[in-house]
Amino acid sequence: MSYQRDRDEFISRMAHEGLSLDSILTLLRCATTMQRLAELACSSETADCDRVPCPAARNGGPCLCDEPDQHDKTLPKGWLPGVPRISVKNWNAEQRARAAIPDGWRILTQGDPRGAVLRVVPPGYVERNAGKDIHNQDGVYVPARDSQLRF
Repeated sequence: MSYQRDRDEFISRMAHEGLSLDSILTLLRCATTMQRLAELACSSETADCDRVPCPAARNGGPCLCDEPDQHDKTLPKGWLPGVPRISVKNWNAEQRARAAIPDGWRILTQGDPRGAVLRVVPPGYVERNAGKDIHNQDGVYVPARDSQLRF
């Protein structure tokens, strides 16, 4: 299907579930951003080399380091290793998506650009997902616009 058709179906389905149009559009933007970042992370070694300080060291955010257990053993106290800038941008997009949905809703993310990078779980899916692990839960795929990255 085309992006436009997927987008229209997503808007219709989420509006029927009771999500506001502003929230729906924010989710669509976040999905496109996360799709582009996932493609870059998988296809470019440069994306891993561009490093910034860990958010935990800067503003008390979460630790996005690859090996957080190594902080105290190998580094001076209070200093955390750099993380790929792309990981921080992806975390920021995920936080925008979480802020766009009301209480009772959840989002599911995964960094593989071949599948659904962002899915929304409406409150009505709670019974359907009971007992399932996080990777097998039902959710609504948020379509992402083509990133137009060519390698």
